[in-house]
Amino acid sequence: MNDDLSRDPSLVHDFVVESEELLQHMDQDMVALESSPGDADLLNRVFRALHTIKGTAGFLGFDPVVRLSHRAEDVLNAARRGEVKLDRRVMDSLLAARDQLGGMLKDIAQGGLKQYQLDALLADLAAVQQDHSAPAPASPAVQGVEVAPQDLRILLADPPASPKPAEPRPSVVESAIKSPVPPPSDKPPRQTKAADPASQTMRVEAHKLDELINLIGELVLERNRLVQLSRDCSSGKLSRGDLDSFLAQSTARLSFVTEELQSTGLKTRMIPIEAVFHRFPRLVRDVAHHLQKEVQLVIRGEDTELDKTMVELIGDPLVHLVRNSLDHGIEAPEVRERSGKPRQGTIRLEASQEGDQILIAIADDGAGISTERVGQKAVTLGLVTPERLRLLSPREILEFIFLPGFSTAEKTSDLSGRGVGLDVVRSNLKKLNGTVDINSHSGTGTTMLLRLPLTLAILPVLLVSVAEETYALPLRSVIETAQVNLERVHRVEGSEVLCLREETLPFLRLGELFDRGVSPCLPAASSAPSTDHSRKVVILGVAERRVALLVDQLLGQESTVVKPLGNHLQHCTSVAGASIAGDGRVRLVLDPAGLIAASQTCAATGAFA
Repeated sequence: MNDDLSRDPSLVHDFVVESEELLQHMDQDMVALESSPGDADLLNRVFRALHTIKGTAGFLGFDPVVRLSHRAEDVLNAARRGEVKLDRRVMDSLLAARDQLGGMLKDIAQGGLKQYQLDALLADLAAVQQDHSAPAPASPAVQGVEVAPQDLRILLADPPASPKPAEPRPSVVESAIKSPVPPPSDKPPRQTKAADPASQTMRVEAHKLDELINLIGELVLERNRLVQLSRDCSSGKLSRGDLDSFLAQSTARLSFVTEELQSTGLKTRMIPIEAVFHRFPRLVRDVAHHLQKEVQLVIRGEDTELDKTMVELIGDPLVHLVRNSLDHGIEAPEVRERSGKPRQGTIRLEASQEGDQILIAIADDGAGISTERVGQKAVTLGLVTPERLRLLSPREILEFIFLPGFSTAEKTSDLSGRGVGLDVVRSNLKKLNGTVDINSHSGTGTTMLLRLPLTLAILPVLLVSVAEETYALPLRSVIETAQVNLERVHRVEGSEVLCLREETLPFLRLGELFDRGVSPCLPAASSAPSTDHSRKVVILGVAERRVALLVDQLLGQESTVVKPLGNHLQHCTSVAGASIAGDGRVRLVLDPAGLIAASQTCAATGAFA
């Protein structure tokens, strides 16, 4: 074999990308196989994935990968022949091998293989194959597997000699169980490293590219038309009236093509959220076993599409929330039985699309969160007065657990703590222009609902003005606009509320909010004077929460690109970012969740009293 060809960078890159995809699907399939060991389709799928990895690794000369995958393949092949029973002990060893292969692939992507101590893991695989063997059929028939030409060198070579039966080595398996994924971190979600090949490539359906190319062709035609108009205008062939007419037509056509091009271009970046969800069956399996709990994971909506950048960044917050449900949500089997529940708890992970937003729900049927304990802790920390606490709804009380350092847990674990780190989850979602809300009932379970935009690239906004400043409000959070009489604004418990159609809403004066120090880093602004008591308000909504925002003018809608704030403005909770207007001026993009939180803070503490 040509050694230069075997280590061609493009071939290595393709091998790593394909193998990582195979390992990702193997996680799901192997967890499902443990529950359904008789499912021949699952077993064959896992076997073929390992066989493919082994074959290509052999072609490229990655011998450690070949040795390990070959030994794991032997175990699976024995299971296909009915000689090995796929119980937890066997699956633990196979999953440990899968994790080791994943580590090798990362090393290859970052420069090359290292020195690995594989003897213990190889011996463990051989031991489970020997110890869990069943009587073999008289004439075992190996199910057919297509053999690629590059696999011939491996198949013709002598397989590694099977070691003698050895005592099981729990250390190899236990290490995989105790650390199925890195422990939760309070650091913001990091961008995927450039060295990760999976982050540099994605598969795009051919019809999406065809549509994109067609629109580019339309754009070229409109450019040519504008060039010709410029020439005709310069040569005096067109009258002013004709020029105005042709220019209006071309501008309208150019606007249409540009919008279609923008929409189609964004669609090419959309990938199924399954790319994130695939990791959770393995995580739930390993963590539940470590905690000695019985848990089933139900996944729905994994074909829901989301921008690739969003998919890469949403993984860490989801892992934290799922681990929270496992650690402090689902009770121990004995506790569940005493409560009249099934021994096995359930965690649901669901995704769906609602307009231009993606909704992700993480729900468990566990112990839930006691609003009484949360309220008592909030009073103890001085976050709310006892008198004000009695006026808050259960949903408003639960909002306290998203504050930094807030926790009702009597003791924390190395996995998570319900409430510990949830402020980081919310702040990380805010960076994605998303929100997280909680709904929990003591004794019956908790649901975390995440709302995310389809893409981070383009944001439809409603432009409003206060005095001489123009602000942008994300259109997805605008429930309605209205003209109201300020006589309907009342002061209750030191904060203002608006009575609108028999509903009482928190009322914020945008100019005063910026000027009164709720967001001290923002430029001061004051509402323009008015001789009329009728004023314009924008009703904003995030999940079930609402707030009425007083503005001077409604300027219309537009699509804009949101730029992040600098480090010195990162604590501006009411601002999501900034955009550049057509005239070059900077506009602040407000964060509806931050504005609602500001209204709740004012209500709880009486800041405006």
